[in-house]
Amino acid sequence: MMGKHPRNALTFMPPAGATPHTFFIALCTIAVTLTLSLGACTPRSSHPTHESLAITARTLKNVDELDTPSTPTNGGTHVSTALKNNILTVASINSTEYKPQWALDISLTNAPDSSISWPSYSDHGLTGRLMSTAVGALVVSPNGNYVSLALQVTRKQEAEPQLTDQSSTVELASQQRGYVVVLDARTGKTVLTREFSGFILAQALTNDHLAVETAHAYFPSGEGKGTITAVPLSGSASPTTTPTDQWLVGAGQDSLLLSPQPLYYDMCSSPCGPFTLTRISTNGHKLATITHADRVYRGGWVERYKDPAPDGKDEKEPAQAAREVVDVDTGAATDLNGEHAQETGLPTGPGLLVMRRTDPDKQSSPSVPVSWLSAADDGHPHTENLEQPSTKSD
Repeated sequence: MMGKHPRNALTFMPPAGATPHTFFIALCTIAVTLTLSLGACTPRSSHPTHESLAITARTLKNVDELDTPSTPTNGGTHVSTALKNNILTVASINSTEYKPQWALDISLTNAPDSSISWPSYSDHGLTGRLMSTAVGALVVSPNGNYVSLALQVTRKQEAEPQLTDQSSTVELASQQRGYVVVLDARTGKTVLTREFSGFILAQALTNDHLAVETAHAYFPSGEGKGTITAVPLSGSASPTTTPTDQWLVGAGQDSLLLSPQPLYYDMCSSPCGPFTLTRISTNGHKLATITHADRVYRGGWVERYKDPAPDGKDEKEPAQAAREVVDVDTGAATDLNGEHAQETGLPTGPGLLVMRRTDPDKQSSPSVPVSWLSAADDGHPHTENLEQPSTKSD
């Protein structure tokens, strides 16, 4: 009794009257035909394999090799980076003992002709923006639990682009590719890695979402067609995309901040402000507006004029105008009363120091802290333990 052939198996039966010799020739012909057909479906070896990121743990021997700026995270640590020989080292450093807690190397695989770098289009003024603290190449969530890094992929043989018109900029944007990596700041564990095409204009973190703004130009308006992609850090839901013609300039615990103009002082005339910020949810719904804004800080604070801002005609007026720092999540406002705010690192993550000059009439006089704010609470000012918050701007 003959056994059954497996389903979908190829079974060759000799034709009636065929001799062993002719059957052998037929089999050879079928084998050659199958080989050519399968070869046509196989990618040519000359085509480059699409690169990916390799993230590996390492032992950090010399903390001084890391670069600045760094960013404060939860647990009294800060994260710093160093880019050398196409390998990005990311490390968490204890802020008091100055010892590494964990360290990782990030590199490209399957891409010998490509390199990674910070997103940097210096000819168009983006370098300073991407290295700012509120939205940048290295940012932290308000609760200090996550850090994210934006990386640009560049082919080594690519020549410096000659941008002559809008269409060439859009064409260049279609060739751009980058990655954003989110890490658990406490352990160094990779939370997510996501690839983006086009120009990465900005990235920011809420406590539970990564937000990345991309465009087809060096700005989000007009033909730039800006888009904000919000990716849940938990992976429990799909990403959402929101079209926008504004700039992503900051994030609170659960919301994003948009501005009609960039906030970076090398990109606008003096003064940059005032401006009106739009606060949106991670799925793009408008929540509120913040008027008379002048600065956006890491952790979810906005510095604004309490009254309609001066028009800049009187050079002394802006410095004398009443200002306050507003927590965008709680609405808590802290009067500056002639003092100034400064970003700092706290054991709970990002914070602000409210500083006062020892001689208010001298800009060069030293400043001392009078209170501090934490992104981890309801936004009220603290006056206890003033010696603990770092007075160094990260």
